Amino acid sequence: MISRGGLRQAPEDCHQIMDQSVIDGTILKYSNAAGTRVTCMVCPLHKGVLRTMDCRHIKSHCESAVHIRRAALKCSSRTSVSKNPFPSESRRPQLLACAAAQMVHSNTDVFDMDIDCHSGTLWCDIDDAQHEPEGACHGPDNEQPSSGLASEQIPPVEPDEQVPLSELWNAEWDNQVYEISGGQDLFEDLKASLLDKLFAMPLAPLKDELGIEDEEFDFGIELLPDEIPADSTSTHAKVNPGSPYYPWPSKAKRAVLSWAKELGARDIPSLRAVKQSNEHICELVGNPMRKVTSASGNIFYINDVGHAIAKDYANPLTRFAMTDYPEDGGDGMSQAFHGEKMLLELPSPPAAHVDGKIYFINELLQERSGGYFDPCQQKELELHAMGRAVQYTDAGLIVSDKQEVVPVSIFRCSFEDIRGKLTCGVTASSKKYLKLVPHPLREKANGWMVYSVPLIIFMDDVSGNILKQWNKHHAIYMSNANLPCEMMEKEFCVRFVTSSPHAAPMELMHAMKESIGKATDSGIIAWDCKFDEEVMLDPQGLFLAGNNPMQAEECSHGGLNCNYFCWTCHVGGTKEFKESEAGYNSIFTEGNLRTPEETTSQVCRQFEIALCSGAAGKIAAATTLTGLRDSTSSSIINTLVELGKKLRKREAGQPALTESEVRAKLEKELEGMLQGRTLHEAINPLLGMDGLNIHLDTPTEILHTILLGVVKYFWGQTAFLLEKAKLLNIFQIHLDSLEKEGLNAPSLNADYICHYKGGLIGKHFKSLAQVMPFVVHDLVPKSILDAWTVIGELVVLIWHTKIANTESYLATLSRTIGDFLNITAQCAPGILISKPKFHFLVHLPVFIRHFGPAIVFSTERYESFNHVFRLTCIFSNRRAPSRDTCTTFAHNDTIKHIATGGYWYDARIEQWVHGGLQVVSYLDDHPEQARLLGIPKKNLAVSGMGRSAVTDRSPQQKIIPWEKTRSAEIFKRNHHQSPSPSHYYQGISLVTSEHEISRLGGHVIFQDTVEKKTYIGCIHEILISTTDKNSVTFVALQIFSFMPERHSLLHVPCLFLSNDELVVSGKDIICAVNLQHNCLDAKCTDFSKKNLWQEWTQTDKMTSVMKHKPSLHYLLNTLSIHNYEHIHSLIPESLHEMPLCVADPGAVRKAAVKQLQGKRLAKKSGGESLSALDEDGVRAVFDHGSKKQPKLTSRKQPKSTSIGNLKQRQPVQAAVTQARGANTGTPQYPPPVFSPPVQNGGASSQMQFPPTSTTGDVMYHLPHYYQQYPTPQVITPSQVAGPSSSSFPQSSVHQRHLPSSTFALSPKMSPWTSQAPSFYTSSSHSHST
Repeated sequence: MISRGGLRQAPEDCHQIMDQSVIDGTILKYSNAAGTRVTCMVCPLHKGVLRTMDCRHIKSHCESAVHIRRAALKCSSRTSVSKNPFPSESRRPQLLACAAAQMVHSNTDVFDMDIDCHSGTLWCDIDDAQHEPEGACHGPDNEQPSSGLASEQIPPVEPDEQVPLSELWNAEWDNQVYEISGGQDLFEDLKASLLDKLFAMPLAPLKDELGIEDEEFDFGIELLPDEIPADSTSTHAKVNPGSPYYPWPSKAKRAVLSWAKELGARDIPSLRAVKQSNEHICELVGNPMRKVTSASGNIFYINDVGHAIAKDYANPLTRFAMTDYPEDGGDGMSQAFHGEKMLLELPSPPAAHVDGKIYFINELLQERSGGYFDPCQQKELELHAMGRAVQYTDAGLIVSDKQEVVPVSIFRCSFEDIRGKLTCGVTASSKKYLKLVPHPLREKANGWMVYSVPLIIFMDDVSGNILKQWNKHHAIYMSNANLPCEMMEKEFCVRFVTSSPHAAPMELMHAMKESIGKATDSGIIAWDCKFDEEVMLDPQGLFLAGNNPMQAEECSHGGLNCNYFCWTCHVGGTKEFKESEAGYNSIFTEGNLRTPEETTSQVCRQFEIALCSGAAGKIAAATTLTGLRDSTSSSIINTLVELGKKLRKREAGQPALTESEVRAKLEKELEGMLQGRTLHEAINPLLGMDGLNIHLDTPTEILHTILLGVVKYFWGQTAFLLEKAKLLNIFQIHLDSLEKEGLNAPSLNADYICHYKGGLIGKHFKSLAQVMPFVVHDLVPKSILDAWTVIGELVVLIWHTKIANTESYLATLSRTIGDFLNITAQCAPGILISKPKFHFLVHLPVFIRHFGPAIVFSTERYESFNHVFRLTCIFSNRRAPSRDTCTTFAHNDTIKHIATGGYWYDARIEQWVHGGLQVVSYLDDHPEQARLLGIPKKNLAVSGMGRSAVTDRSPQQKIIPWEKTRSAEIFKRNHHQSPSPSHYYQGISLVTSEHEISRLGGHVIFQDTVEKKTYIGCIHEILISTTDKNSVTFVALQIFSFMPERHSLLHVPCLFLSNDELVVSGKDIICAVNLQHNCLDAKCTDFSKKNLWQEWTQTDKMTSVMKHKPSLHYLLNTLSIHNYEHIHSLIPESLHEMPLCVADPGAVRKAAVKQLQGKRLAKKSGGESLSALDEDGVRAVFDHGSKKQPKLTSRKQPKSTSIGNLKQRQPVQAAVTQARGANTGTPQYPPPVFSPPVQNGGASSQMQFPPTSTTGDVMYHLPHYYQQYPTPQVITPSQVAGPSSSSFPQSSVHQRHLPSSTFALSPKMSPWTSQAPSFYTSSSHSHST
């Protein structure tokens, strides 16, 4: 046996040795002084915990295969990682002998490896220095036992003999543990990190790789205190920035990858290793996290805004996508930097770099012509500056009153160059324009270029639980508005700032404001990887995105339930006022705009009121009159109010305090709560934020206002009518029968929508808005159908990502919003008063003009990012949620920054550096990891490619000769020359220019390259080249032509499938388009059955679908958001404008006011008033009436055919439309109602379907689906005694007039106009303004 003094040989039969003879202190040691228990130093149980056993188990343990393998490793000084999975026969006896030989190891660095490139074997020099755990015992008397074994019986294994590790590894999979440097369980950590690297296990494998870089000797393995060697050395070494693995150690990288390839490692590194590596890398790049204590004592953490912005400029992924200056987009807009806020209101980007010189705004400069110029704005594409010309005279410099726009390329001398020549000064009349002083940032920048960074700030409340239990956190994210909208939508570009489950929202926002202010005051020094230079960044807020309750709190507003419910303007009032004609009409327009100064004054006035007697009632009255309630100062005000009540309360035997004494005590208490702050510092921090008008910079959020607002309201009312009329199943069949190609709306699952109609989310409403008119055209009253048509038009306009002509677009949008509000007043007058979101639509055109398309200030990107935030909360111990979340996001941002080639400042070498080649190229080789980091790469299909028909029965592609194709017939008919190839593959689908797939029979927009015209066509044939693989050579299409007028009921363009056919190439197919079968004119009434598909398998279960009749007439779905640009450009100009659904808005609003006032009177009188009904004596569609019915004198209610009694047992009446050519002036009568079928004959009570009224000229057309229900009974006007109390909806036909060609409802822009100077980008500019 081996002793500490030297090497002795094992006996011939090592298994016959007495148990205690093998306990030599190297492999087996006594674990107690009594010598009854033994510890095996090579067989740990779990995470380095060594196996301890009684002495009687030594023999069986030494004979185990696991112990033999591990002891063999202990006896070998070199271990190889080989591709050979099995040990050779000649090596196996030596491996078994090593269990007893117990060699002494030599000292070798863990990472000192040699790679044999020819044999594919990696040799590892194992650290053989055996350290004894503290307190270990060698025997009963703590003495090392000696062995009398003869050394001749088994030859020893030489110290430098190579043992392939793979031979040991594959013998048993269950216990893969190898000891390195004193009993460390190396496998578990290596296996975790390596497998993540090779097979891209989520999340963030770079962190796993970082986990190997450990400053401790144990290589990231959790060890017991008594297992740590006393003289161990650190394996962490500084890495040269030139290394391809920088900032990770190259040796660790090689070791990790080599072990992974051979061992197939799994799981993850220890938390200790990951933490240490993250901390090291985070400190290397810069730790942005800092602690914040709010005025109320709440503690939370925030990631510094300056660090996040600096990463944007130091990262090539984001920097090269930025636009440094606001752009003048000409007639249109598509980005935030096209809006008037960045062009005119925000302070201009302060400097421009021209020919190696930096020019600042508001500084005098000299042009190449010798003239002088004072720039006050700068814009880009070709960089221009807007300013005033300066004339040099003996009397002084004279500044022109007229502003000009000039290219910056004419600049020659900066202010620093001409400063010494300006001795004449400035004339008195020009001092308001020019001061001969340098820009304040010139000295601070110290020669660096200065860029302005506008920020989009988002705050929301989100649950930190994955379960339904609400665990409320408030979180703030932000985006760089210099990025295009396409980049801002990516998860990678959304920056987490702070969160807390304890602090109030405005406390978080106060910390956010301070972080921005600190960055602005000190300046953010960053590396500009685009121009390879250091720059200074100046952040400023652009606008605050958020849902409606959060925006109300940010504006110090009381919320949606206030009388003055709008935080942008002063619309609102008491309920009586809003039900008056003046108050009701005010909802349709903008009111007087609110200002931060006015809000600040009102909030400070509430402090004064809190010191007075009766403060509680007065503050409530002030909130009612103004709609303002500041959440930041509400706790202070409430404390003062309660203290005032207590001080003014007279106690028995104590004299009452005078009012002056009470006020003095309250003022002293207020002074203590302010903690040295002023009142302005104790209220909403956003009211005084530079460059931010909180009331005008909280734009209407389209997700919650449109989809989860007005669309949801109409869906709820429509679903109510359908369900009560027993038509929901018909609606489901209609929805399931829709043509969905070209919609790109995956959320149109008819069964789900109808089953969970009360629990739909935004994506469902977005999909429904694009198809509802085609589904409910014969199921609901005409006014509701008109409303859904306008909703579809409104959703398409709002979700524009690119606006071609801003003025025309805003006029159309304003007109559509007005029409929608009018039709809403017709359907449900009261909802405009009770739901403020309808009024918020009025402000949308102004916000779009200021901030760009509505998609820019949509919160969908941030709502999606809430999932990432929720994961950080779930995977934490929740002891310090704010700190843990900030730490996690800081680490993730650091890893993303390094892995994508970002730069950071290395203080050790005093240079800006980036990751090594292997690190930067990692994401290119692992796209799945890029997706996990929030930068997915879309693998777009190549346009013009196709797929041929290949089935299981015929795996070979079907080849057809040219003469038998449909394209050949079209060529022959059009007298075209046949192509040279004679055979083609028959295709079943192709890829359009918009990278979407269209199939045979699909409808597409294509370009006729011969006539240079664009058409809509139906694909009849796809021919794929036999020589150029998958390339579509010919596509045969049948052309659609536009009808001269829109559809009279749905107001969408009508198409006719002509006999004309064309053949084009695959690359001429532009995009797919959604066409719907014209079921109204074709009178499609029948249903058919189809099999249901489940789990990609066709089942025997059947479902009903619409059976379309053969027809050449189709409807173009202009409500589709997908490819709206191509659709709009294709429509003839005469069909561009949809007719108004409400021709006389004044009459509709007047009728709505009359109905609201009548309902109020009826409520007071306890009955139904005539004024509650419209002029035709019919209730509004969505007005369901009172639920309570008058009690009858008899206990048993008699049967009656009156509408009032039938209301309790009959479904809601569906669509009732006038016949074509009917006199629109004919009075409308109550619609027919349904009676149960007559059981015994009763032919006289039945009528043929469809029913037609014999009274007057009005003919009622009911849906054909009523054939499945009881036959309707006609109620003539003479049967109706007085006004009906029925809630059945009555539809009426409204005259539709095309608006005047000069119609343009332009939003009021005067309050937004600003003359703030700025540099800007101009695509079309003039030289004077």
